[in-house]
Amino acid sequence: MKKIIIPFLLSLIFFTQSFSQTIDEILEEHFAVIGQDKLLETETFSTKGKIIQGQFEIPFTSYHKRPMSFKSQASFQGMEIITVYDGDKGWTINPFAGNSDPQPMTEEIADRIALQADYDGVYYNYKEKGYKLEFIGTEDLDDIEVYVLKLTRTNGDVITSYIDSEEYVLLKSKSKMNMQGVETEAETIFSNYKYVDEMLSPHSIETKVNGETVMQMVFDEITYNVEIDDSIFEMPEVTAPTDSLESGTEMELESETETEKEEKPE
Repeated sequence: MKKIIIPFLLSLIFFTQSFSQTIDEILEEHFAVIGQDKLLETETFSTKGKIIQGQFEIPFTSYHKRPMSFKSQASFQGMEIITVYDGDKGWTINPFAGNSDPQPMTEEIADRIALQADYDGVYYNYKEKGYKLEFIGTEDLDDIEVYVLKLTRTNGDVITSYIDSEEYVLLKSKSKMNMQGVETEAETIFSNYKYVDEMLSPHSIETKVNGETVMQMVFDEITYNVEIDDSIFEMPEVTAPTDSLESGTEMELESETETEKEEKPE
């Protein structure tokens, strides 16, 4: 019996080490292709482009700063939609949701925005971030052989990535997240890869839900090492409208005048 168990245990150790080695090798090749070492030398970057939703094209700008600061601004029908994460918490302005003033994000939403804010990407130093990464195997994706990696976050979110086995670029990801007790799934397609300052990134990101495209982001411009002040990530204080203050002051003056009349002797 021992003769059977020992080789079995040894085979388990071998396969575990092989999968770990495979993950490290895939990521090493992936990082080499996209220029991760060059990205590590940068401190900031910004992007400009448009979000396509149905027949609408919405221009946007985003700002990214190490280690985890992120801000996006989109303009639609003369109004600004702003999303910000400062490395710890998030806030947003969305007039279309009835919020013209800055609103703090819930911890749950901010935690998801943090994925976008991760300057170096979720796979870089994934162990230090507390993530679990598994090599699932290989699959065919539109006649392209891909490596399939499954990343599990500490909150239970699962992101499955499909990396081209020859070009080592990310072609697709599937996310499964629990938001307010409801499990949501989405598929993201990455394409139109271009080099900017020796760093390779997709210039088109398409998001699908239930097989239907719900949004596409097209990047027209990516600029590294731009000057970004930390103040843009701070949530502005909400102040009362000027007309309210003025009317309030007028009421106080009127009240004071009436009081003076009453106190003035006959």
